[in-house]
Amino acid sequence: MKGSRAELRLTHFGAAGWSLTDGATTVLLDPYFSRVRFKNRPYGASDAATVPGDRRPVVDYTEAPTHDTETVDRHVARADFVLLSHSHFNHAMDMPHIARKTGATVIGTESTANIARASGVPDAQIITARGGEDFQFDRLSIKVIPSLHSALSNKHYWSSGTIPRDVKTPLRLKDYVEGGMLAYMVRIGGWQVLLFGGMNYIEREVAGLRPDVALIAAAKPRREIHDYTRRLLGALGRPRIIIATHWDNQGLPFGAPQHEARAEAETFVAEVKAVAPRTRVVVPAHFQMIVLHKRGVLK
Repeated sequence: MKGSRAELRLTHFGAAGWSLTDGATTVLLDPYFSRVRFKNRPYGASDAATVPGDRRPVVDYTEAPTHDTETVDRHVARADFVLLSHSHFNHAMDMPHIARKTGATVIGTESTANIARASGVPDAQIITARGGEDFQFDRLSIKVIPSLHSALSNKHYWSSGTIPRDVKTPLRLKDYVEGGMLAYMVRIGGWQVLLFGGMNYIEREVAGLRPDVALIAAAKPRREIHDYTRRLLGALGRPRIIIATHWDNQGLPFGAPQHEARAEAETFVAEVKAVAPRTRVVVPAHFQMIVLHKRGVLK
């Protein structure tokens, strides 16, 4: 979009979670606040990281987690749309509370729709997508892009399951299967913002997209993908602004040190700079707001 631009505010929630607003419309991606202290997870890290004094309950992968609605309510006052990249618990478990509270429209895979429906979100608020759709709404449009999940566990993790329509609540951690993967191009306030919820992509599906801003997942599993950063930036025409997302260790509670994860994210910054030296790269802290205006970025 080359017309006049509104000021766009992006707030990072940790993990792959974001809020985007132009003042008129608010879009959330993968809003996850509960920071579950899990154990015996069969992919990625088996047990959540912890710190001295960590009082979070330990939740086995076969058990239902507690939702931290207090933290959700502290950080989410409104939402018009909630976009889900996929249906793992650290992307989807806080979505139903937000949708019920705000009346937001939920967009995601069949698995995402079934989580929402089972958790009391009305059908009128749920849009099921497969990837390839390009939806027009009153004040924005959303292009849904087929994608791929991060290649976890030394490339051995992959889930093709779908959360069934008759799933029972409360959902256990193991009920939150991936259920397919989507990325999104949100056109809002004169901006085109590309959102990824994992460290992988389908190159042919993003080739030719020209986002003003790309939120690119930057944690260590990106190293399992061949030439991850160079190929992606080339396909996207080297966007002027890149924001690292999904870079933190979300097994830790909010406020815990993220030194190791931050150091890894800085290697992603170096990869971007090697390919696109004129690109501005931001690695946001939890709950940091990034303000975009037509002349650049205000941190």
